[in-house]
Amino acid sequence: MTITVTPLEEGFGAEISGIDLSRPLDGEDRRAVYQAFLDSRLIVFRDQDMSPDNAIDAARILGNDLEPHLFKHFHHPDTPLIMVLSNRVNGDGQPKGMKDAGTFWHSDVSYKPNPAKATFLYAREVPDEGGDTLFCDLTAAYDAMPGDMQDRLHGLIAMHDYNHVPRDIFSKLDVTPPPPCPQPVVRTHPETGRKAIYINPGYTTHIEGLEADESADLIKDIFRHCLQDRFRMRYNWRAGDVVAWDNAATMHSATTKNLDPAKHRTIWRLTVSGGPAF
Repeated sequence: MTITVTPLEEGFGAEISGIDLSRPLDGEDRRAVYQAFLDSRLIVFRDQDMSPDNAIDAARILGNDLEPHLFKHFHHPDTPLIMVLSNRVNGDGQPKGMKDAGTFWHSDVSYKPNPAKATFLYAREVPDEGGDTLFCDLTAAYDAMPGDMQDRLHGLIAMHDYNHVPRDIFSKLDVTPPPPCPQPVVRTHPETGRKAIYINPGYTTHIEGLEADESADLIKDIFRHCLQDRFRMRYNWRAGDVVAWDNAATMHSATTKNLDPAKHRTIWRLTVSGGPAF
């Protein structure tokens, strides 16, 4: 195949064309896709038509180890490695997938000691409007941060808690969230060596070693900086899109909480396992 990598006009990230993810890729093509992922932090493939096995193989371009999501109720019927995100319901009114996977800013699985390396989404169906995903480039945000602020953040540790934003889904599904865990406020990417802010509004509760007010004020200052328009982008989905991103360098937010239930959106999600952030 002939691969073309084109920066997205909407913001950071890149579109990769010349790839059919339903077919096996040779080693050279897989390395080219992976390098684009490292360089761009977010990659997009258009017009894909994949089976569950195809999606699993494609996600493994970014890392061989995939992990099931905590919510077993929304696993794909063919494999626990795919989580179904959907607002469709069965004939008996039961959800076919998880309606809202997080309409708040977060980095996937930052609440575990080994957070997710990458997230891989494949759009099976999308509405004509609504259901966009917002992204924030935390590497660019760190690079643009004043030097004295960078110095202040180095070495600080923050606590992350999956239940920081209260969600009734835990009680409805009788699922116990994992215990809170510490992560660095500034994370050095294990492969690129680039630094990024590694706290997020969805899961970060406080910064260790600071008084409560000082911690809250510092976190507010960090998010005010990171969430400037120049570091953000809105991704408008099309059916057949695949979007994958580097969780060590970005955060994102769904916008599906208030999606019209008559506008159907079904996406497969796969999670690529990562190592410790320290």
